[in-house]
Amino acid sequence: MSLIETHCPKCKKKIFLDLEEVVSDSAVRPIRCSQCGNEFMFGFDSEAYPVSENSVPDTVAETKDQPQPKEQGSSDTVVPKTRLVKRLVMRRVPKARPKADKRILIIEDSALTRQQVVDLFSDDVQNIVALENAEEGLKELRQRKPDLLIVDLVLPQMSGAELITIALKYIPTKSIIIFTAAHTTNLDIFDEGMEGITLVFKGGADSFEELSEKGMRILGLE
Repeated sequence: MSLIETHCPKCKKKIFLDLEEVVSDSAVRPIRCSQCGNEFMFGFDSEAYPVSENSVPDTVAETKDQPQPKEQGSSDTVVPKTRLVKRLVMRRVPKARPKADKRILIIEDSALTRQQVVDLFSDDVQNIVALENAEEGLKELRQRKPDLLIVDLVLPQMSGAELITIALKYIPTKSIIIFTAAHTTNLDIFDEGMEGITLVFKGGADSFEELSEKGMRILGLE
C-alpha cells in the first residue's frame, strides 16, 4: 500500500490516504476529517507528502479523509498530487508495445463492419487500409502488397471471390482471410484449390474474436 499525507484545511489534522484510492475515485468523493468532521475535496493542486513504507500511521483515512502537509521545517518535499498519480501510473501500467510495421487491407462494403474490423487491429498494426469495394481494393493491393487481406465475399460489382482470384497473383493464400456471412458461396472457392485461405463466418462477437486471433497469427503478432 502506498500512502500519502496531507491535512484538513480547517483544523490542520494530519490525514493519510491510500494513493491508489487517490488515483481511482477520491478526486470525486469528499475527504472527511475524523477530528472536526470537515469535508473537503483533495484536488490535483493539493499538497501531499509521500509516506515511508516503514512508518505507516496508526490510522489511514477512508476515501473521505486525506493526507496533510508536514510540520514546518520538515525535510520531506511537498509533492503535488498530479506527480504522485503519474508516478503510480508509470509504475503500475505496463508500457504499450510499439505498433508492428505490418500492412492490413480490409475490403468490406458495410461501413459498420469495416470500422469494427479496423478497431480489432488498430492498437497493434501501423498500416490499415479499409475499402468498400473490390475495385479500389485491387488498386491498393497492386501498389502495396498487404501482409494480411481481409475480404467479404458479397461485394458490389466485383465479388470477393473474383478479387481473391486476382489477389493470388500478388499474395499467398495464407495471407488471406475471408470474413463473410455467405455460408454457401464460399464453398466454391475452396473447390478451386484455395484451401490455404482462412475462413471466418460473421455472426456475433465470437466471430470478431476469432477474426482477431487468426489475423494476429497470420501477422506473427500472437
